[in-house]
Amino acid sequence: MAVGSGSSLQAGKESTWGTAVASTFPINFTSESIVLKADKKADESLLASKAAMASDLMRLSVDGSFSFVLRPEFAGQLFKMALGGTDIVSQNVGAVTGYHKHSIVLADANGAFPSYTFIVDRKVAVKKYAGGKVESLSLECKAGDYVKGTVNIKAKDETSGSLTAGLNFSKKSFKTIGATLVVGGVTHDVNNAIFTLANNLQESEQTYGLGLYNPEPLHSTRDITIDFDIPYSTAIDTLKDTYLLTNDLANTAVLTLLSPSMVTGTSPYKVVLTLNNVSVTDVSYNVSSTGVISAKVSAKALAIGSTEPLTAEIYDDTSAAY
Repeated sequence: MAVGSGSSLQAGKESTWGTAVASTFPINFTSESIVLKADKKADESLLASKAAMASDLMRLSVDGSFSFVLRPEFAGQLFKMALGGTDIVSQNVGAVTGYHKHSIVLADANGAFPSYTFIVDRKVAVKKYAGGKVESLSLECKAGDYVKGTVNIKAKDETSGSLTAGLNFSKKSFKTIGATLVVGGVTHDVNNAIFTLANNLQESEQTYGLGLYNPEPLHSTRDITIDFDIPYSTAIDTLKDTYLLTNDLANTAVLTLLSPSMVTGTSPYKVVLTLNNVSVTDVSYNVSSTGVISAKVSAKALAIGSTEPLTAEIYDDTSAAY
């Protein structure tokens, strides 16, 4: 009998889609549902028979998800695998030696999108999933809690694998103490914020040459949203009147998350998510009890002109691009 305690999830970036590689970073996961799915079809026939006369394997595919608590050891890799675009590194930010900023954008609409090999140790067996691409990423940033998230993936196949030794955690998880959310230049003191990126991977049909497997899935138009809960105030009415009831856009929505661990001195591990050209799509507030009236706000980033709809900035001690 196997228990979940002591299980591991690691990943490594591939050079070629579907060609498995050794893992290079750990993921601080709390659950996973990555599964190999087999499609079997019954042989159709008009012959009289008490049951189907054949059931043959026609297709194999992998999909699923993993949930995690965000840590500095894999934050940069996480946003690289989710956004897929170029990572521009600014070294020694603020003249602080060893403090580096990674600015990662979305992969171009018709550009290459990175794939990863995911390796899961479930105690009974270690399984390797090659050709993994991120279908979606969500982060839940609840006040007074750690930053938690879920990644949905699509992958090519499942084989036996092995973990890379020495991939451990030594830094503290990101939490919402000290986090900020600024929309249109106004800081909102929220109870909870949920960031979601959907890459909307499109799967093509099987071909003769690929046998049991599907071709590489391709990303399409992304959906980038942020939703937050906040005590109702005049600031929420202003946000509603300014952005929901007009065609005006907030120039940015900026979510900043911190780890208590420092890269050096007083320079923390940090993640800054910037949504540009933000359309507010919903503002709601109702009285439901004698307690504080809560408002809910939803918004999405748009691709307008040459401005990137989303940029993830990761501040850490890694000098090379992800």
